[in-house]
Amino acid sequence: MKVHEYDTPALILDIEAAERNIKRMGEYFRGKKVHLRPHVKVHKSPFLAHKQIAAGAPGITCAKLSEAEVMANSGIDDILIANQIIGPYKIRKLASLAKQCNLRVLVDDIGNARELSKFATGTGSKIGFLIEVNLFRNLEGILDRCGVPPGEPAVELAHKIAGLDGLEFKGLMGYEGSLRKFTTPEARSNAVKEALGPLIETRRMIEKSGLVVEDVSSGGTNSYDLVSRVEGVTEIEAGSYVFMDTSYRKAGIDFEQSLTILTGVVSRPRPEKVIVDAGLKTISADHGLPPIKGREDLECIGLNAEHGHYRLAKPSESTRPGERLEMVPTHVDTTVCLHDNYVIARRGEVEGTLRVEGRGKLQ
Repeated sequence: MKVHEYDTPALILDIEAAERNIKRMGEYFRGKKVHLRPHVKVHKSPFLAHKQIAAGAPGITCAKLSEAEVMANSGIDDILIANQIIGPYKIRKLASLAKQCNLRVLVDDIGNARELSKFATGTGSKIGFLIEVNLFRNLEGILDRCGVPPGEPAVELAHKIAGLDGLEFKGLMGYEGSLRKFTTPEARSNAVKEALGPLIETRRMIEKSGLVVEDVSSGGTNSYDLVSRVEGVTEIEAGSYVFMDTSYRKAGIDFEQSLTILTGVVSRPRPEKVIVDAGLKTISADHGLPPIKGREDLECIGLNAEHGHYRLAKPSESTRPGERLEMVPTHVDTTVCLHDNYVIARRGEVEGTLRVEGRGKLQ
């Protein structure tokens, strides 16, 4: 059937556009010292992760342990969990997973590291770790999240953990932030340099102290080109480039829009008002309200749980109940996790469905 004949609402993936995005990003990193370690929290799909690896990525990044389990069970062998894994229950599972694949996690606490060491030695596994460095320096747009301060605190922690059995020091991770508030190329470039300066200096200090820093992980879709030029960074954790959304497009990132929500008009209560059957249970609004693909005359003015409200600029336009429209996500991460399946589209035809294997993997 044609895509616009499919039942609504539905998560539509233009597979050819996604494949072109994957190929383009793979070609960007080909021959560079820095490599891509795509973040699969965006698509939560082993199918798409394998395509990213086939395009040149040596491994992937996951957000959660349960997400990593899904990817490892699909045969992916090189996984970074860009998060701290805390508590005996999770760490026991982590240690078991580390026997199945080359696994790395983030650490910013010696107590957590000792627990990791205990379970790794108990299961006979090796867990690689990166020290997470908090790059927050009161620079607008830079995240103040997890991690130890750069410099001596990170050096000291690296040495303490490197001596623990069952653990292997692999390097550092620091996220420079989304950069969404930096609207010009010059401002974005300066923000990246300022944010990552302490991370690169920390690498230098750790290497001078006698430890080998194998990887320095950073970056994302909004900054992949800038971060890849920073000497000392070895891998970029971009993910959203596969799908894109309006937030990235506003920031000047020009990969193709491959993901939309197919929705149907269910009511035209007034000449200027259009109601569709996709609301907050279908598409997120944490980065703004979703526009309609190819319809600048329709403006989203609100979302309820089950409905989307649009204002029609020209009330005479014939938008009627039953008409199909495509909503463009403003944030793909928080939209994909609302769905069980992708509807795979190729040149306007439905090719099949693809399960979102990592949906609900929040642990």
